[in-house]
Amino acid sequence: MSASHTQPLDAGDLLVRGGTVVDGTGTPPMQADVRVRDGLIVEVGPHLDADDERVLDASDAYVTPGLIESHTHFDAAVWWDADCDPMPAHGCTTMVLANCGLGLAPLRPAESKDLVDLFAFIEDIPAEAFNLAVPWKWDTWPEYFAAARRHPTAVNYVGFMPFQMLRTWIMGPDAWERPATAEERERLCAALDEALSAGALGLSTSEMDTDKANRLVPSRLADDAELSALIAVLARHGAILQYVPRFLQAEYFHEDLARMSRLIAGTGVRMIFAGYALEEMAAPGRTKLEDLITRLRSEGADLWPNFSPRPSHVNMHFERSIMWSGVASWHSYVHASDEDKRTLLHDPVWRAAARADWDACTYTLAPIRIPDRMLLMGGDHSGESMADAIARTGQHPSDVMADWLIATDVQGNVRTRERPMDLAAAAAMARSPHALPGASDAGAHVQMFSGAGDGTFFLANMVRDTGLLRIEEAVQAVTSRLTGFFGIPNRGIIRPGAAADLAVFALEDLTNGTEVQRRDLPGGAWRYSRTPGGYRATIVGGVPTWLDGASTGKRPASMLPARAENERVPVGV
Repeated sequence: MSASHTQPLDAGDLLVRGGTVVDGTGTPPMQADVRVRDGLIVEVGPHLDADDERVLDASDAYVTPGLIESHTHFDAAVWWDADCDPMPAHGCTTMVLANCGLGLAPLRPAESKDLVDLFAFIEDIPAEAFNLAVPWKWDTWPEYFAAARRHPTAVNYVGFMPFQMLRTWIMGPDAWERPATAEERERLCAALDEALSAGALGLSTSEMDTDKANRLVPSRLADDAELSALIAVLARHGAILQYVPRFLQAEYFHEDLARMSRLIAGTGVRMIFAGYALEEMAAPGRTKLEDLITRLRSEGADLWPNFSPRPSHVNMHFERSIMWSGVASWHSYVHASDEDKRTLLHDPVWRAAARADWDACTYTLAPIRIPDRMLLMGGDHSGESMADAIARTGQHPSDVMADWLIATDVQGNVRTRERPMDLAAAAAMARSPHALPGASDAGAHVQMFSGAGDGTFFLANMVRDTGLLRIEEAVQAVTSRLTGFFGIPNRGIIRPGAAADLAVFALEDLTNGTEVQRRDLPGGAWRYSRTPGGYRATIVGGVPTWLDGASTGKRPASMLPARAENERVPVGV
């Protein structure tokens, strides 16, 4: 695909000609051209004549609204990589930030180290990158929003008020220790109200996380009185609650979801929550969860599971990681220097403690109780599962890993085996009026995986490879359903007057790409990125950010305000 004519690439005027338009509403595709003026769509119809504008040839391709990524953590990355690699290469034009109660504001200098370390630890991003590249020209959320609006990027983004930052802003160190007092609740509500008035989507919070020292994150200290007061503020603004229950701990998952559902019931607050698993092996748990969701909805809770149909894996490197936080000795090992790691691996006292901690662990992110999922990458038996290594050596799993790390000179990594997905269940979720795709975690865990490209997989797999969804169903799910839910203004649809955020692709060209390591973080650390997804063009405000297989280097985007309730478009329209 190429651009031609006289207008410069960043003029925001173009004609996308010869394509098949899938407009995001769920209506069938149609042959049409799309004319853009000053970043807005002004005309959609067949055989439009070119005027004084650039022409993009979309022959034999679909033209759709730009893809929306509903759960990302590019909060800090947009400041050191305004091109937002690799999101434009995967058709993305808008992403949702500040999920899981973590973000960049509000933040006082006195609390900045703890909170940066917390964000870096939970989302597996080197803290040095935050400290070197984020400008920290703000204290409050509105000040942060104003600074972000002035910072041009290749992808638009919207963001929540993160509860970890909000509690610490109001309560200081006590945020880590106790619920808020009545006076503190008033101040929490006032700060949330201020952020929502300035453009925040809502409030994000987590019941799952701990910090590097295994302390409960501040959001987990909030009681029902505190949460109810904040939910009342969300209700007044028509805002959203983003929630992470303890979905990896089955004994708590439903209890957490029921508790928060009880608090939002009847308020009108929509809650998007993490933890809906689509693996085939999760079918029994998924049935029980669906029964619970049905009951909670009948009791007045507006629940929206966030899901991904893409098989997931994790690359567990031992430079630093959240994955071992439940196994104390291995958690300490991960955060030691390479030289200290070599010493520990040969220390019989440490190894005895590591075996004991392994056996005593009741919860950690690493799948230590499913050794067949853990593939040992590196050494003479690279790719061997932990289960096979245990059988081959007859050793305790902790000793197997220690000896393997010795053999790789502490350079090996563990990759988790992907699990088959229930694609029929994924299609049902895509058609559900109360579910949202895009739980990709893109921008987080950058030394564990690259979550970018969830929308690419969704389109290619669910439409082209399996035929489980029609193209108009899949496009609607990753565009207007998301912009409608979040209240992202004037996007997710192709119609006159809408922002010209577009993706152009042929289904046969789409590819999920492969993970690649790039050593480009501030301070010199590496991260996982992803190779391009096969899009012919990604366009933001009429300006191509990705074209002919390469980034254009254009940055027509920035942070967007959420829309007030009376301006919110219906979901799926």
